Amino acid sequence: MKCVKNYSRNLVPTMSNKTVADVMIKLGNFPVVPEGAVLKKALDQMTLYKLGVACIVDSKGLLVGIVTDGDLRRILLGKQSPLPALLVTDALEFSSPQPKTVTASDSIAHCIDVMRVSRISDIPVVGPKQELLGIVHFHSII
Repeated sequence: MKCVKNYSRNLVPTMSNKTVADVMIKLGNFPVVPEGAVLKKALDQMTLYKLGVACIVDSKGLLVGIVTDGDLRRILLGKQSPLPALLVTDALEFSSPQPKTVTASDSIAHCIDVMRVSRISDIPVVGPKQELLGIVHFHSII
C-alpha cells in the first residue's frame, strides 16, 4: 500500500472538501446479506456485484459484520472442513464482527487514512446507530 501512503495529504483541492457521502456506493448497489445467511449467499452476492466484500446486517439494518475476499482465503487455508460444509455455514462466523467504519459526513481524507492504516480497500459507511448506509471502495475514490 506504499502508493496510498500519503495520498490523503495530496488530494487535489476539488476533492479535499468532499465527504464520504459524495463517493460512497449506496445500499442496493453492493453486496449485503442478512444475519443468518450462509456463506454461499454472501459469495453469490460478492460475485453478482463484482466486489470483494459483503456486509452482514441484522433485521434492523444495523451492520453486524463484513466478509472479505481475504477472510475467504484464510477460511479455505485454515479450515479442515470440506468446501460444501463451509458453504452452508453462517457467513457471520467467518466475518469481521467489528469492522472499521466511517460516517457519511467524514472527509474523504479521513476515510483514506482509516483505510490506509487498517490496510483495507473497502469500508462500510454507517449512521449514528450503526445502520448501514453504504460502502466506500478505494478505487471509486481515485
